Amino acid sequence: MEFVLVDETGRKIHATCKRTYIESKGRLLTVGCWRYIRNFQVSPAGGAYRTTNHAWKIVFNQNTSITRSNHSNDELYLDLVDFQTVLSGTLDDNLLIDVLGQIVDCGEVETIQCAGGKQRKKLDLTLSDINDSQLPCCIWGNLAEKLHSAINQEDGTVTMLLRFAKVGRFRGDLQISNAFDSSQMLINPPIPEAEAFKALINGDEKSLTSFMSNEDSHEDNNKQVSLSGKRGNRDKWLLFPSKSIQEMITSTQIDRCLVRCTVYAIDMDWSWYYFGCQACNKKVIKTGTQVKKVNGQEIVSHSWWCETCKDTVFEVSPRFWLHLMINDDTGVSKIMILDKVANGIVSETPEKLLNGSWDELEDPTLVPECITDLIGQDFTFGVYVEKENVAYGSEIYKVGKIYKDRTPFDSNVITTGQDNKPLSITCVDEGSHDISESQETADAISTPSSKRKEEETNEQGDLCSTSKKPCTRLIKLEKVEQAKKNV
Repeated sequence: MEFVLVDETGRKIHATCKRTYIESKGRLLTVGCWRYIRNFQVSPAGGAYRTTNHAWKIVFNQNTSITRSNHSNDELYLDLVDFQTVLSGTLDDNLLIDVLGQIVDCGEVETIQCAGGKQRKKLDLTLSDINDSQLPCCIWGNLAEKLHSAINQEDGTVTMLLRFAKVGRFRGDLQISNAFDSSQMLINPPIPEAEAFKALINGDEKSLTSFMSNEDSHEDNNKQVSLSGKRGNRDKWLLFPSKSIQEMITSTQIDRCLVRCTVYAIDMDWSWYYFGCQACNKKVIKTGTQVKKVNGQEIVSHSWWCETCKDTVFEVSPRFWLHLMINDDTGVSKIMILDKVANGIVSETPEKLLNGSWDELEDPTLVPECITDLIGQDFTFGVYVEKENVAYGSEIYKVGKIYKDRTPFDSNVITTGQDNKPLSITCVDEGSHDISESQETADAISTPSSKRKEEETNEQGDLCSTSKKPCTRLIKLEKVEQAKKNV
C-alpha cells in the first residue's frame, strides 16, 4: 500500500507499507487523519510517477508504531503548477503534479483497445487557467465517465482539480492525464484556490466549445452548428493561434494555425479530383478497362493498381483534391484541400460531378462551376505548417478545417467561443480524413493531369513540391477583380 504523508509545515513525503503489515499498520492510516509514526526505515525515492519531490521515502516495518494525534488541519496541501510551466517542458516527467483549471473544451468518452486486449475509457478535454493558458488533458478509466457526466449536468463554469497528475506527450504535444489509481479528481472543489479562480474568471463567461463533426453523417456536410448549441464534441483547431498569410509563410516552426483569407483563384495546374482505394483510401492508378456482354448487355469494369495494398483493386471512388489561391492584406499563398474537408464548401459530391466517369482529367482547366464559385469567398482555414513548408520551402499548405460566415477574425473570439454570429462548421477535421495524416498524403495523390502522360510510369512526386509550375490562367475574372476590391 502506498501513502502520501504531510507534516505540520506542509512538507510531503511518500510512504510504503508491505502487504504483510497492512492489517496492523495500514488500517490506522485514514486519509485526512493525523498520526504519530515512529520506528520506520528511510530509503531513496526514485522511479516514475513519484507523488512528491522528496529525495527519500518512508518504509514501514514490523517495528513501526502508529498512534493517534490530536492535531487537526483540513488543508489539502496543494502544490498547484501553472500551465505555462507545464507547457514549457521543463518539468520532471517522473513527478506527479497538481493542476486546477476551467474546462473549456470536452469531447466524448471513447473506448480504447489497449495492450493485452483490455479496454479502457478515455476522455479528452482542455483546461484553461487564470492567465488564459490552455492545457490539453486526457482522463482515463472510471474518472472519464464521472467527469463527462458531471460536465453535462453543470450549466455554468466547470472547474476541475486534478491531484497527482502525470505529465506526458501525445503525438509530440504536452498534456496531462491521471496516473492510474494515484490521481484524485474534484469537480468544482469547495476550496479557497477554486473560489479565487472562479472569482477571477467570473466576468469571462467562457463556455464549453463543442461541435458536431461532419464525419458523423455525410448528410451534415453543409450543416451549420452553433458554438452554444451542443456540448460534447471538441474542436482542437480552435486552440491554435490565428495568423496572417505573411506570418504563416514565414513561420520557422512546424505547427498549425488559423488563417482568415479570401479565395481569389483556382490553381489549375492540378486536377480537382483523384481516385482512391476503398480499402486503404490511398490514391490508385487505372490499369485497364474490360467490356463484357452479359445477356446481350455490355458490362464495363475497370481495374486499378493500389501501391499501398500492392494489389489490383476494383472498388474505388473519386475524391476531392482542390488547390486554391488565397490572399489577405499581408500576402498570397496556395492551399490544398482533400476529400471530406472539401465536402463542406463544395455543394456537389465528386461522384455527381463526374456523372459516372472513371477517366482521369485530361484538361485541368475544366473545373465545375460549384468549385469556381469559391472564388471571392472568405473562409477561415485551419492550416498545417509542415516540415515541407518550413525546411524545404514548399508553397502549398494543407488544410485540415474550414470555417465560414464568421465575423471579423479575432483569436480571442475563436478561443473562447464568444461571437455575435454563430460559428459555422462546414467540414470535418482533417485528423479523421480518409487519406492519411500529415505529409503522408504525398503518396496518395497523382501528378497534375497536364504532366501525367510523361510521368505515368514514374513514382508519384512530392505533393507540395515547389518545382510545380503554377498555371497563370485564371477563371471567372469578374470574381477575381471583385475579390481584390474587397481585400
